[in-house]
This record gives sequence, C-alpha cells and structure tokens, in this order.
Amino acid sequence: IQSAPTHGALWQAYATLESRLGNFETARILFAAGVQKCPKHVPLYQAWASLEMRGGNFNEAKLLIGEALTRDKTQGSGWLVAAKIEEKQGNEGLVGLILKRGLECAPNHAELYRTLAELEVNRFRFDAARSLLEKGLEVDPMHAPLYHSLAELEARVFNVDGLAKLNKRAAEVFNTNALVPPPASMQAWGNKIKMGRSNELIPDGVATLAEKVRVDIDIDNTLMDLDPDSIIEQMGGGFEADLDYISGEIEHSSTKQKPLTQQ
Repeated sequence: IQSAPTHGALWQAYATLESRLGNFETARILFAAGVQKCPKHVPLYQAWASLEMRGGNFNEAKLLIGEALTRDKTQGSGWLVAAKIEEKQGNEGLVGLILKRGLECAPNHAELYRTLAELEVNRFRFDAARSLLEKGLEVDPMHAPLYHSLAELEARVFNVDGLAKLNKRAAEVFNTNALVPPPASMQAWGNKIKMGRSNELIPDGVATLAEKVRVDIDIDNTLMDLDPDSIIEQMGGGFEADLDYISGEIEHSSTKQKPLTQQ
C-alpha cells in the first residue's frame, strides 16, 4: 500500500484479510480508506457491502452495493451481492427481480444463471431452472458448478437420460464426473479484480459512511512516513484507541445497527 496507495486491489485484499481474521472494524477502516484513494475500484464497494451484510447492517450494505452497480452495472458479482442482501432480509420477490436484471446487464456471468436457477428450483419451476442452467453452460462451458447444479436438478426429477448426457458432456470438457461436487474453490464467483485510479470525489452516501468509521483523510503523509511493517502494525494492532472510539460512535449513531459477528 505504501508503494502503490492507489491500487484498489491491495486495499481490498488487506481489508478482506482483516475481516476473515475477525478484525471487522479494522476492515471497515481499510475499506473506507480504499474507496477514498481508489473511488473507481468497484470491487471495493462490493466487498465492503458484503462485510456490512454479514453484520446485518443492511442499509449500509445497500448503499455500498448501489454505488458499485451505479459505477459498473456489468459486473455480475455486484448483482449477486445485491440479491443476497435482499435474501437475508427475506425479500424473496426482489431477489428474483435483481438476478434477472443482473442477467440483462451481465449476460455472460455464469454464476448469475446458476443462482437464479437455484431460486427457480426452490419454487419448483424445474423447466425454467433447466433452461437457465443450459444457457449458463452456453455462455461459459467451463463453469463447473453449473454442471453440478444441473446434475442435482436432473437427479431430483429422476431424469436418468439427462444425467447420462450431462455426465458425458462434463467428461468431454473436464475429463471428470459431473455427478461429483466441485471443490469449494470452483464455487467462487470468479470476480475479476480490476485496478482503478481516479481523483474524483466519492459519493455523499459513501463519504458519510466513511466518516462514520473516522478515516484519516491525510493518508498520503501517513503512508509516506511509515515503512510497510509499521503500516501493518498500525493498521492491524495499533488502532485500539481509534477502534474504541469508532465502536462508540457507531453505537451512538444508530441504535438499530447490529454488531458484526464472525461467521
């Protein structure tokens, strides 16, 4: 970060690492600093929205993912996050609408097809689900989770011929068995990280959220004055006083906001 402070993927990776270690407030600080330095790096907004969603802070999550989709509606991963937020809130009707809109904006995003197909399966619309999965395989025949989801669907409706054809098709592509679940790593959304650089201002809503976590605006001087080890120490372990302040401010500013918990 010291060498490339406008590299959005670095801020995102560091913030994500802190969140996975359970340091959620530190992650917020890093995300807020990241969107200030790299306001065009859309994955930062997506990742921050996911963090707030996991903590039950749905208003903040919606604000962030809304900004992400405003900046680039062609990133399918953003629509997946938006749909997941509504799902967490029990808004099942909106989930389908968001996923369908996502496919209109990102028709080559395979995971959107799979997620919408699973929604159709839950509604017992098996033909619609099969059509979506087949379409997904057309746009991305290398997306292994689509084969597994389609295999589960055909098994559910006892379509033995369909299973045999699918298994043969998967074997030709992967030299493997479609009936075996893919590893967890293959179920990732496969969001491509792009590095964005811009001097434009961050939007008012996101700026307000960043202000809530009391990000130091003068990041340049901080980065220039510290060596990488000192930056890591300050960001990871030297923020106790700031985090106490932040926790108090957040609790005071929103009595409805739920605390982040590790999952």
